[in-house]
Amino acid sequence: MDDRELVELFHDVARASHQREVRSNDVLAHGSGQSRCLLTLSGLGPVSQRRLAAILGIRSASMSELLGKMESRGWVSRTPHPEDGRTYMVSLTGEGMAEAMRRRSAGNDASGELLAALSEDQREQFGEILTAIRRHYRELDERGA
Repeated sequence: MDDRELVELFHDVARASHQREVRSNDVLAHGSGQSRCLLTLSGLGPVSQRRLAAILGIRSASMSELLGKMESRGWVSRTPHPEDGRTYMVSLTGEGMAEAMRRRSAGNDASGELLAALSEDQREQFGEILTAIRRHYRELDERGA
């Protein structure tokens, strides 16, 4: 399997898992775009608005609208990007982190379905792989890449 196919498979599994979580839980179904954004930010930490839109696969205008709603609820803050005045850095507030944790907790049962397919060794490997990918992206963000 080449890199493109592997990344596509990863995204397909992530979408399928998210759809199952939303279908099985009203907390996640209400404002699922906001849920995705909250949960993504809770895992990434501060990130540029452009990169967040790319990660979530939504247009820039839609991202601005979504963040505006979340900002009015006190869940996110946007500050000018220190190196690129054309974009903003987005981060969760304390209230936003609490809401993300509430939604994550609500989705844990459905997430268990995803991991039920893995043996204990596979879970360990999966965790190590995801940790390495997250570390790589954080390093890229720190360098402004």
